[in-house]
Amino acid sequence: MFKNILVAVDGSEANKDAVDMAVKMAKENDAYLCAMCVFDIGSYAALTYELGEEKEYMVKMANEAMAYVMETAEKEGVELKTKIAIGKAADSITDEAKNYDLVICGSHGRTGLSRALIGSVAEKIVRTSPCPVLMVRYSKS
Repeated sequence: MFKNILVAVDGSEANKDAVDMAVKMAKENDAYLCAMCVFDIGSYAALTYELGEEKEYMVKMANEAMAYVMETAEKEGVELKTKIAIGKAADSITDEAKNYDLVICGSHGRTGLSRALIGSVAEKIVRTSPCPVLMVRYSKS
């Protein structure tokens, strides 16, 4: 059913459940899997870097974020492509979703004030994606 799957990767513990689901679905559907990590440069604006250091930092963070998905996909024999982007996470993922049959993303399950203050990338992806979205809630196990 799904031949091209995009999974949003942020490197958090909560994201591992979404990655596990994406790898499982890619294997079951003999699908192509792309893991996408997006850095919002505005989030790092308060940090001070020497010219070029922010790029090195983002590459290091992307490698760390992608390590789990690369390991899991390889172990399960799933073909994987990785993509790193700079921009607003929800917008970048939604734009990339035009090329996929399914987007899988994790949700921290925040509620109340923390959700209102932090916002929800996953929720925005669900509202704006051009293809179906599977939101995987963090199981804390």
